[in-house]
Order: sequence, then C-alpha cells, then structure tokens
Amino acid sequence: MEERKRKNRRAYLNDYQKDASGAYVYKGKVYKWKSPRKASLRKLWLFSGLAFGAQIAAGCIPETGMGGRPWVILPYVAALAAALSALWGVWTLTDGGDPVREHVYRQSVGSLPARTMATVLFSGGAALGELVNFFWKSQFTGSTAGAVTFLLPEAGCLLCAVLLQRTLRGLKWESSGDGNGKQ
Repeated sequence: MEERKRKNRRAYLNDYQKDASGAYVYKGKVYKWKSPRKASLRKLWLFSGLAFGAQIAAGCIPETGMGGRPWVILPYVAALAAALSALWGVWTLTDGGDPVREHVYRQSVGSLPARTMATVLFSGGAALGELVNFFWKSQFTGSTAGAVTFLLPEAGCLLCAVLLQRTLRGLKWESSGDGNGKQ
C-alpha cells in the first residue's frame, strides 16, 4: 500500500505511477485550455517579454541619477527580478503543453498573477524613486534627459505587466482528473 507524501515541493510526484511496462504515467488532475492556446500564449509572451525588455532598457540608461540611491536601485532590481520571474512563468506554461498538469498549472497560472503584481509594484516604485530623486535637486546627480528616459521604460514595463495581468484573468480553463482544484 503506497503512502501519500506530505504536501511539499515534490508531492506532485505521487501523481506519477508506473504502468505495466514500467514507464511512469501521469494520473493526476489536468487543466485543458478553453481559451485559444496559441493566441493566448502569443499575448503572454509579448507582454512578459516587453516588460522584461523594458526593465533591461531602463537599467542601460546612463545619467539617470540612480547611482548610489537605494530608493531607486532596490525597486529597480526587484522589478527586474519580478519581470524575469513572470517571463519564467510564461515559459513554464508554454512548456507544460496541452493539457497542463496540475503542478505545472500551479507553478505557472497559479503564481503568475502574484509575479505580475510584483512587477507592477516594483516598477512603479522605481519610477517613483526616480521622480523623488529628480525633484530632490541637492541629491540629483544625473541629467534631466536621463531621468525622463529612465521613466519611459519603467512606465512601459508597468503597462505591460498590467496587460499581462489582464490577459491572465481572461484565460479560461477546464479541469479534469482526480483531486479538487480551482478551474
């Protein structure tokens, strides 16, 4: 008699069982795309890729005045990490195929809203920090053009993350298999 593992990082392995030939077969819950998969993935890739690219672009702009200013650097780095995490979540979902296994669904669709919200918050925080930095004239070491040019990709990242969040909310799923999960 097989004992179920505790709910931990590898608990999903219990859903894989050996068949007669000795190969492992997935027997757990799956989620089928009700939304058009190809079009949905295209939007997810577009918005997550643009958000990450905008963060990279913002970091490449010289004379922003963020050098040595933790109120700009820390949210910028956090936004960059959050945008990369959202991009990773989209890759995980794409690689999950159709239908999507429950553990892949949780790792991608289940966590992407939080990842995109973190991107929105930290990107907005970096933009706000740059504005504070700019208007605090005694501390500002950059150029006006550099500050404005930094704010544009930050705003673009924020917009793409919001559009990614909206696209995620519009996805429709149908669950099947054993277990109880959200549809």
